[in-house]
Amino acid sequence: MPLVRNRSTRHVSLSSTGSGKDAELIESSTPAGTTVPESSSPPHNDNSFPSDEWGGMSSVEHDEAVMLEAAMFGGIPEGSGYRRAYAPHEFMQNRGFHPRPAPLAYRPPSPSLEAQRVIREQQDDEYLASLEADREKELKAIAEAEAAREEEKRRAEESQRKLQEEQELEAQLAAKEVSLPPEPSSDDDNAVNLMVKMPDGSRRGRRFLRSHKLQSLFDFIDIGRQVKPSSYRLVRPYPRRAFGVEESAVTLDELGLTNKQEALFLELV
Repeated sequence: MPLVRNRSTRHVSLSSTGSGKDAELIESSTPAGTTVPESSSPPHNDNSFPSDEWGGMSSVEHDEAVMLEAAMFGGIPEGSGYRRAYAPHEFMQNRGFHPRPAPLAYRPPSPSLEAQRVIREQQDDEYLASLEADREKELKAIAEAEAAREEEKRRAEESQRKLQEEQELEAQLAAKEVSLPPEPSSDDDNAVNLMVKMPDGSRRGRRFLRSHKLQSLFDFIDIGRQVKPSSYRLVRPYPRRAFGVEESAVTLDELGLTNKQEALFLELV
């Protein structure tokens, strides 16, 4: 509903017989700038409106009321007789209010701000590179520690394996030493003195019976602990003939080692 301020209007009839005091009273009670309507109706134009319909408001007061309603509700009430509608922002501008300013045009950043941005980006890149380098160092240290642990484990296993092999070898050599047949006397006709030249130039010799197997000669060389068992063969230089572990079950007589003294040398394989 439009906001209207009603003002009471005092109508005073002036007669031809009225006194001057009555005229002064009417003139003083009438506000300044307000014309007392005459008995005849004034001419209407496009901006005029019936004063009785709006409670005797002046056109200025009516305009203010309409603009206030337009500012609050965004329109002109129907049937008001007011032709021009005010948009809310127009009314606010007319009454001293200012709407939100339009966005400013884009301005490129100043050279100093651009330089600061570039410096920040460089610092960020350097920081990220530093983090990546630290991460790579950490991963490398972890990998090196893991490799060191694996190497230590491998060495421990290798050492354990070698120790076990040595223990097994010692047990085998001890058994061979126990199983070695006794050495016959020098005046035994079936005795053969076998002399073996070792790789370091030393010689090992012992008497065996012709009925003894070649394995007894291998066992005798093995318990000397100069060479690893099964890693060599025995060779007679003349006539040349090699004797390997595959012939260990054959007797010396069958192999032709029947002379009173036989010279052999050890050849690694």
